[in-house]
Amino acid sequence: MTNSPLDEAVYAASKELRGRGAPDPEVLFFMGTGLGLLPASLAATWSLSLEGISGVPAAWRGATLVAGEAAGATFWFLEDSPGELSRSGNPRDEPAWARSFPVWLAACSGATICVYTSAGRRLAGAAKSPLAPLALGKDHINLSGETPLLALGESRLGALFPDQSTLHHEGLRRMAHGRAAAQGIETCEAVLACSAGPAMETPAEAEFFARAGAEVVVQDLAGPLIAAAHSGLAALSVVALLDPQGESLVESLLEGAEALAPALEELLVALVPDLAVVALELREDF
Repeated sequence: MTNSPLDEAVYAASKELRGRGAPDPEVLFFMGTGLGLLPASLAATWSLSLEGISGVPAAWRGATLVAGEAAGATFWFLEDSPGELSRSGNPRDEPAWARSFPVWLAACSGATICVYTSAGRRLAGAAKSPLAPLALGKDHINLSGETPLLALGESRLGALFPDQSTLHHEGLRRMAHGRAAAQGIETCEAVLACSAGPAMETPAEAEFFARAGAEVVVQDLAGPLIAAAHSGLAALSVVALLDPQGESLVESLLEGAEALAPALEELLVALVPDLAVVALELREDF
């Protein structure tokens, strides 16, 4: 069995990162909301631009990988902000897996948990009760029409048909609720609708997502979640819920995300000891 292009890229990048002193991670913080002060809060001790690292897709070569230790575990931090990524359909484009490459890279390097943060919008009328400012994903619906697993049948990094039934780790959600409550932060659980973006959904699309069972819509989340399932990572998705108001929808979303950033960061810092324990337990069970 030959390695797939994804395998070759991940193995090459993982090997070179180790050669450059990157510590093997237990947890990947993949931050769709930006890194903020989180690495500094966890005493990050190592960082490296992915520019020139073997195997790293072009879209990620401008990113910087940061690592630090806390509670007896090593954490990787990476902002989910790839460069230009073309949609599928053009054979000259980067492959479907390029968008979620960092997830496979972290798993190959030793991680057992992926914490993904993002901003999302409440779907009006979907929730049976009001949603808290921070939502923890308990399940998701891929409504993007895309998958990073396209043509990965020969990959050694995961199963041909990965099981997503236990992807959203119940224990991590329970711990996150507990830590949030201790910090006075309101959290809830929600089914996440993963849309393609970058355009905002139409009212009809939002109604359709809600009827499908989703309570929150998040753009470009399906790829990282499917990659986590394929590579065997347990996932914790934390979504800052926004209620855009006024005439400028985008400006309202940005203002809302900025307002929720301190609570999100406070929750993640408080959750670090729990993440360390669970990550090490998962490694022992593997």
